[in-house]
Amino acid sequence: MATQYGIQLAVHLISSHFGNLVAKVCDCLLRKGTLTLANIIRFTDLPPQQVKSCILVLIQHNCVQAYAMQQEVGFGEAPRVITQYMVLFYDILHRLRFAKFLAIVSEELDKECEEILEGLLQHGRLTLEQILDRAKSNQSGEPVVQDSLRESFIKLVRVRFVERCPAPEPFLAPQSKEETPARKRGAKSAKLVEGPQTIEQRAIAAAAPMDAKRFSVIMHTGTDVDDSPNVAVGEKRKQDALELDKESGASCEKDVLWRANFEEFVRHLRHKACIANVKTRLDDGAAIVLSAMLEATRSEETKVKIENSVPLSMDTIFEGVMKSEAGRSMTLERVRSSLIQLGCAPGVRGAAESYSVDLKNIIELVQNDEVESIILKRYGKEAYRIFRLLSKSYHLLEIDKISDTTFVEKKDTAKILYQLWKDEYLQMEKLNLHAGRQTQFQLWKVTKDTLWGHVLNEMYHSALNLSLRVAYELEQEQEIIQLPREKRVGALGSRFERLRKVRILLESSLMKLDDAIMVYNDF
Repeated sequence: MATQYGIQLAVHLISSHFGNLVAKVCDCLLRKGTLTLANIIRFTDLPPQQVKSCILVLIQHNCVQAYAMQQEVGFGEAPRVITQYMVLFYDILHRLRFAKFLAIVSEELDKECEEILEGLLQHGRLTLEQILDRAKSNQSGEPVVQDSLRESFIKLVRVRFVERCPAPEPFLAPQSKEETPARKRGAKSAKLVEGPQTIEQRAIAAAAPMDAKRFSVIMHTGTDVDDSPNVAVGEKRKQDALELDKESGASCEKDVLWRANFEEFVRHLRHKACIANVKTRLDDGAAIVLSAMLEATRSEETKVKIENSVPLSMDTIFEGVMKSEAGRSMTLERVRSSLIQLGCAPGVRGAAESYSVDLKNIIELVQNDEVESIILKRYGKEAYRIFRLLSKSYHLLEIDKISDTTFVEKKDTAKILYQLWKDEYLQMEKLNLHAGRQTQFQLWKVTKDTLWGHVLNEMYHSALNLSLRVAYELEQEQEIIQLPREKRVGALGSRFERLRKVRILLESSLMKLDDAIMVYNDF
């Protein structure tokens, strides 16, 4: 959700990484929406060559996606193809999370994989040759080392932390009436099968390569090393079709661009947040079972924000639990008990029972906990009880009912409600009754969709302030930073130590705040 402060945060990130000119072009796209090159030049009032260079930088670092589409010119004239540029707001915000992405690879793979990913995060898009050359520059150039680097790169692709870049400029054909979503007939005819896609969503879908190609590495010998066991049947057929192009594909492999797969890292962090919530709310056993289920089906998830985990049989779940050291002490009955705790009602998949976890509900609980903690810290325990009552109620409540239920004095209840309403945490509706004399009631409720947007905007604001403060501290002490270590003594040493502590505090606060942002924005 690109809110006011969200846009300012994104522009600040681009400015700190690429300078003010690139940030000006980015700001234009964020505020104006998708634009042609001519319109970007007109709105930014920059020379055409500078605008082109800025767009290339943004594309190189996965912040802008170009696409071509047909534009009607006028009566009697043939339509022309124009190129549009759209900014990828969420991918810009991922620049805050590079340290988290590197930590995941360091934990799950090895140091070489971490170095390869670091190069991709630093440079945006690289060919395999560029990736290996960069990695070799820090090591000896022996053939064994190069083979080891190739193997590390293949590991990253195999676990989907690295992917092929999308098409640079896909063409969007005009959408026919038949392609618009039709309504289902029957009892549930009020619901659409699928909402209509925006042009931007269609462009991203058109640019993305199919999975068989997206995570496939063809070495110069022509050997396809994508041996992932989790490729779907449909993808296998697509993969077989690609075999015809292997010979020509091997020669073109040098030109293929690779990038970090942000989607897979966000999925990993979403799973981690769900497991942490279950561990705190339920117990270690339920967390171990959920972790095993998510690990077993990670490659089968078609999108990040899936509502329910992929169904698994009891045998598969128990096998996954046994793979972890902590899970080996769990009996089959204990696993069943944990599934009940997780709210897994057994379903039927084929001939066997299957179990699925409601991940959407877990994320909603995390979101509720985050807002409630904000209310508790900012307004106190009485406000926390009032807000918690309203957030769990599905209808409007009036002051007397709220006061009686939360054991808060009516006068204090009214004061707290008005403060929360003023700060946009609650909604108020007035009800006028005409029974003998006119009486007005004030009814209160929490509208979560509206509230989440408000909370997210506040978090963007806080993240922006923290980022600006870090930049300010570094700018103020630039002279100290550039001094050699041996000259940082006495007062200069004290200033450097102060800067180090302040920077650690601010950056760790920013990382924790970003965890909360992801709960509302990405999960």
